[in-house]
Amino acid sequence: MNYFIFRYCRRNAGPSQKRHPTLLMLLGLLPSFVFQKGMFTDQFLAMKNITKVSILNGLALLFLTLSEFSGALKFDLLLSYQWHKILHILGVVLFMGNMIVGPVWFLFAYYSGDRSLLKFANRLLQLTDLYLTVPGVALTVLNGLCLASVYGGTKQQPWLFYSTILLFVMWALSIPLIYLQEKMYSAIDNEPDNTTKLNKLLVGWGILGTVVMIPPTIIFYLMVVKSI
Repeated sequence: MNYFIFRYCRRNAGPSQKRHPTLLMLLGLLPSFVFQKGMFTDQFLAMKNITKVSILNGLALLFLTLSEFSGALKFDLLLSYQWHKILHILGVVLFMGNMIVGPVWFLFAYYSGDRSLLKFANRLLQLTDLYLTVPGVALTVLNGLCLASVYGGTKQQPWLFYSTILLFVMWALSIPLIYLQEKMYSAIDNEPDNTTKLNKLLVGWGILGTVVMIPPTIIFYLMVVKSI
C-alpha cells in the first residue's frame, strides 16, 4: 500500500516536490505507521465507536492536509467553485454549530439532576458528534483544500497559510479533548452518581473544548475578512 500511496503523491506533485522523494515516502508511510500492529491497543479498541471514528477521521484529514501543505499532493476542483464553497460553508455550520450548541444543552441536562436525562444527553452528544461534527470537519477540510487550489495552494496566500497552521494546532489540541471526552462518556454510563468525578471531567472538558474552538474561530475570521 505504501508504494501506491507514494506513486500517487509523486504523480500529483509539482516538479519542485518531485525532487524530495524522502518527504513523499514519509507521507506514504504515515498510514501504515498508524495502523501497524501494536498501535491499536486494547485501550483504543475499548473506546466508544464515535471516539474511534473521530480519531480515524482526524488522521485521514491530517494526512491529506499535510500532503497538500508539503506539496506532495495536489488538489483540484472536482465540482464547480460555487458547489465547493457551498459544501465548505455547510461543513463549517455543522462543525462549529455543534461544537457551540452541543455543550450548552448537555450542561443543562447535567445540572438538571436527572440521571436518566443525563444518560440520554450523553448518548445524544455521541450521535451528534458522529452525524454532525465528523462530517462537518470532513466537508470543511476537503472542500477547503479543493478551493485553495484556485489560489495556487494553501501556502500561496497568507490567510490560507495561517489557516492551515491553525488547523494543525486544532488537531493537536483535540487529542487530549477526545481522550477526556471518552472518559466522560464512560463515567456517565458507569458512574452517573459520582458527582465529584463527573464535575472534574466536565470542568476539564469545558476548558479544553473552549481552547479547541479558538483556532477554528480565528480561521473563520480570516476567511471572512480576507482581501481576495
